[in-house]
Amino acid sequence: MNVYFETERLIIRDPIVEDFDSIWEMRKDEDVTEFTGGVTRLTCDEAYEKHLKRCDNCDDTAKEYSVIIKETNDYIGYCGFQYCTVLNGLEILYGYAKKYWGNGYAIEAAKAVLEFGITKLNLDEIVAAVNYENVASDKVLIKIGMNYVGDIEWPEQGMVKKYNIKS
Repeated sequence: MNVYFETERLIIRDPIVEDFDSIWEMRKDEDVTEFTGGVTRLTCDEAYEKHLKRCDNCDDTAKEYSVIIKETNDYIGYCGFQYCTVLNGLEILYGYAKKYWGNGYAIEAAKAVLEFGITKLNLDEIVAAVNYENVASDKVLIKIGMNYVGDIEWPEQGMVKKYNIKS
């Protein structure tokens, strides 16, 4: 299944090769990656190979999707799912280029991706974790309807908030 759906202002779709330059810039930005493992340790070539594999994954599994502004067709970030061993479940994740922060795109995309996961991918439970210092991401999780379920220990970050939602 090729993933493609729209919100009021955004297109959410499978990643394509042409997204790479924007992704690479995000992965090298300390502010963007502060709460997602830090600046990539991969070389540009290694990151590109990883991106190509992501582009080839057009099955109906939960995965990371590209987020595009309809009006300009600009790649602004990603939103989707990945299995997280620390959370022991399928995690919703997102990240956006800094110049697009503060426009409500994270909430708009995450709400649509969460609904897609529950209704189209038939996911029973989706989890998330957020560092206490990441106030913006915490607000996103609350606004999309995720439920705070307690704190957990996160490697190299200490205690973080854990959220979930069940279908």
